[in-house]
Amino acid sequence: MNIEEIYEFLEQEEAVERSKLHPDSDFVDELGIEGDDFSETINLFAEKYEVDMSEYRWYFHHGEEGWNLGALFFKPPYAQVKRIRVTPGLLLEAARAKVWPISYPQHKIREGRPDITCNKILFGSVGIFGLVLWLSREFGT
Repeated sequence: MNIEEIYEFLEQEEAVERSKLHPDSDFVDELGIEGDDFSETINLFAEKYEVDMSEYRWYFHHGEEGWNLGALFFKPPYAQVKRIRVTPGLLLEAARAKVWPISYPQHKIREGRPDITCNKILFGSVGIFGLVLWLSREFGT
């Protein structure tokens, strides 16, 4: 196992230009791998190289895709911790060890996802308001 295999994996899975790849290339800041793409890449990596990811904590490494209005009121998990970079060098270390190599700092993440619950309430309220408005125009006086 060598770094070239990791580069080939990233070229195939994320279409990353070879010129951008070096052992310390940051997935998020330098390679633009974020959100769902990051999750899919890590899952494929773990499967291909048979890496035990039971200790992996996604929220230390990347944010989520999409617009999260609830995050204006409640911090999502990734905003509650300091980001830890993932690099090709780190993937090489994981592939060789067959286990995710990061020991995370002690931390506490808010239980549940109040940001997502807030989104559901807000968007549900808009939907109900729209329905009431439509019904009042359709059947109202």
